[in-house]
Order: sequence, then C-alpha cells, then structure tokens
Amino acid sequence: MRLASGMLIILALAWFICLPSALASDYIQIDEVSMHLEEENASFDLKYSLDTFTRIYVMILGCRSLESELMSFLGFYDHVELIKANISEATLYVSGAGKYNSGYYLFDATPFGNKDEPVMDGIPRFSVVYPEGRIRTFYNVTATQNVFSEDDEAISSSDHSRVKQRRG
Repeated sequence: MRLASGMLIILALAWFICLPSALASDYIQIDEVSMHLEEENASFDLKYSLDTFTRIYVMILGCRSLESELMSFLGFYDHVELIKANISEATLYVSGAGKYNSGYYLFDATPFGNKDEPVMDGIPRFSVVYPEGRIRTFYNVTATQNVFSEDDEAISSSDHSRVKQRRG
C-alpha cells in the first residue's frame, strides 16, 4: 500500500514537472484579449481559463509556470514583457508593436501564437482600446487587426493650425 501511494505521488510530481512543456492549448484557453494602443507600443490584457489540474498547480506554485505560454501567445512580436499574471488574467506589454508614419501610429495585423504554433482556434473576443478611449471589438479572430491611431501631438498641432486659419 505504501509503495502504491509512493508511486502515485511520484507520478503526480512527474505530471506537474512536465506540465509547463505541454502545448498551451492543452490546458489554457484564451477567452478575451484587449489591446490598448499607447503610441507605437501596446499592452495586452488577456483573460483565460485553465483546466482543473493546471489551476491547482498554479494555485500551489504560482503563475511563473504560465509565463512562457503567455509570452508565446504574442510570439510574433519581438519585444514582449509580462507585466502581471494571476490564475485568470495577465497583462503583457509589447514595445514597438506599431510604427509611426506621418502623424499616425500604424498597427499591422499580427497572428496570435508563435511561428511554431500559431493560434488556430479563434479568440472569442478581441477589443482594441484607442488612446482617446474608443473601443472596437472583433469576434473569433486568430490575429490582431489592422488598426491605426492618430498621434496626440499631430491632433493638437492640426487643431492649432485650424484656429490660426480662422483668425487669419
């Protein structure tokens, strides 16, 4: 009996050790993504659910084991930083997610996942939050969308020139 319980514990530990190397889609389900545009950068808020065993594992050992899977979700970007994570949501920051061109920040559509394992199942809800607070929502997507935002300085300088034209 002691041997059987010892073997069971060893098998459980082996499962926990192997868990982080399993495919992310096997135990984490991304339910919602919000992309907040911040000049040429973007922050991503992810809401996800974990399977039962992974949830227990994370509750015992913390979210550190999820870090690589969360980072690989935005694997097509070059500079991704995990800001915070807990059992049901995370925030990641991407430097250089967009590019500046003639008073606009342009963000090209970028697939979710990474080159080895792109996300094949659509993310149920993807929202883009613009600097001025406007929100656009897309459903069942496998990539970010082509979006742009106007540079605040370009807006204020164009408003200033319009006022000058009216006075002149």
